Amino acid sequence: MKRVVVFFPSWRYFGHFALPLFDPLTAHYEIIFLHTEKAIYGWDDCPDLSDKGIETVDLQSLETFSFVKALEKVRADVVVVFDKGWVQDRALLHAAKYLKTPSLHIQHGIIARLDTVETKNRFQRACNEFIKIMRTFRLYDATLMNIGFGAWVKSLSFQLRLLLNPNDYYYNHRNETVADLACIIGERDQAFFLEQESYRAEQLVPMGALQFQKAYAMEPKEPEQRILLISQPLFEDHLLEGGLEAKKEHIRQIIESAPLPIAIKPHPREDRQWYMENFQPAELRVYPADKDINEAIQECSHAIGYFSTALINALILKRPVGIIRWVDDHAYVLNLDTDEAAFTLNKPEDLLSLMQVHSTAADPANYAFDRDAGIALKDSLAQLLKH
Repeated sequence: MKRVVVFFPSWRYFGHFALPLFDPLTAHYEIIFLHTEKAIYGWDDCPDLSDKGIETVDLQSLETFSFVKALEKVRADVVVVFDKGWVQDRALLHAAKYLKTPSLHIQHGIIARLDTVETKNRFQRACNEFIKIMRTFRLYDATLMNIGFGAWVKSLSFQLRLLLNPNDYYYNHRNETVADLACIIGERDQAFFLEQESYRAEQLVPMGALQFQKAYAMEPKEPEQRILLISQPLFEDHLLEGGLEAKKEHIRQIIESAPLPIAIKPHPREDRQWYMENFQPAELRVYPADKDINEAIQECSHAIGYFSTALINALILKRPVGIIRWVDDHAYVLNLDTDEAAFTLNKPEDLLSLMQVHSTAADPANYAFDRDAGIALKDSLAQLLKH
C-alpha cells in the first residue's frame, strides 16, 4: 500500500484534528503520523495509535533534524500538512518538493493575513519559548541546507522577519511554499488561497470539514437556556495581555454579566483543569475534553466567542452568536459580526441584548461547504498518487 505521511507539530497542534480524517483510510493506505513533539517541544503527548493501524513517528526517533532525510527514512509516497505558514510545515513542503513527493494541504481552520499584528509580551514569550524557537530554526535550516545553499539564502528574509515579530511564524511569506493540492473549507477561503497562498484555481478542492459536516447533518434540538463560551488560548498565546490572572478576570466578567448560566468548551490547547480549579461548577459548567463541540452547542441556547471556527458550527446549528469585542481584537481573523452573521458584543452588558434573539437566519454556506470531507480527502489522495 502507498504510504501517506501526515505531519503535525504536536498532538495538541492538529494531531487531534488529523485522527478522525485519516482513521477511516487505514484499509487503503499505510498512514504515518509524523510529528515533532520531542524534537521541538520536549513533551510526549502523542498517543500510540498502533491499535488503529496508524504508525506515529517523532522526528527525534529518526535521528535527524532535516525533513529531507526524514521523508527518505519513512519512505513517503505523499505528504499532508495542515498549515503551511508554520515553520515545520514550510520545511516539510520544501523537502517534499525537492524529493518530488506529492503534497496535500488541508485547511484546518480560518486563516487570514496579519502583516501588522505583533505578538504581545514579545520578550516574555521569547524567554519562555527560547529552546523551542532555537530547535525550530535548527530544523528549518537543516532541511534547507540539505536542499542546497541557495535555498537557505533565499529563506533568510523570512527567518529575519520571524525573529522580529513572532506572528510571522504563522502568517507571512506564505506564498513561498505551496502544496500540489489544497482542500479548503468554504467559499470565503477561495480568494485567500488564490491571492495570499499563491495557489491556482485548479489546485483548490472544496472539502468543508468533518465538524461542519456533522453539524449540517444534526436534527434540531431544544436547548437549555445557557450561554456557551467557545474559548481560545488567547492569553496563553500572548494575543491578549496579562497572563492567566487577566484571563481569570475576563472569564469572571463574563459570568457576572451574563443573564444566563455560562458553559465553556475549552480549546484543545487550553488547560481544562485550570477552569475547574478557578471556578465553581455552579457558576461555570466545563465540558469534558472529549465532548463533541456540536453537541455542546446544541445543548445551549446561545454561543459567544472570539474568532474560533466553532462559531461557524453554531451558525449551522441556528444558534445566535455573539462576538466578544471588549478585549483587544487586533488578531481576529474571523469577523462574523462585521459580516452581519453574528452580533457584536462591545461590552459585557451587551450579553443582555443577545438574549433577545432566539435563533439565527445567517447562511453558513459562505464559511463552510456542506460536503462529505472524507470523500473529498480520498479523491484528493487518489489524484495525487495517480501521477
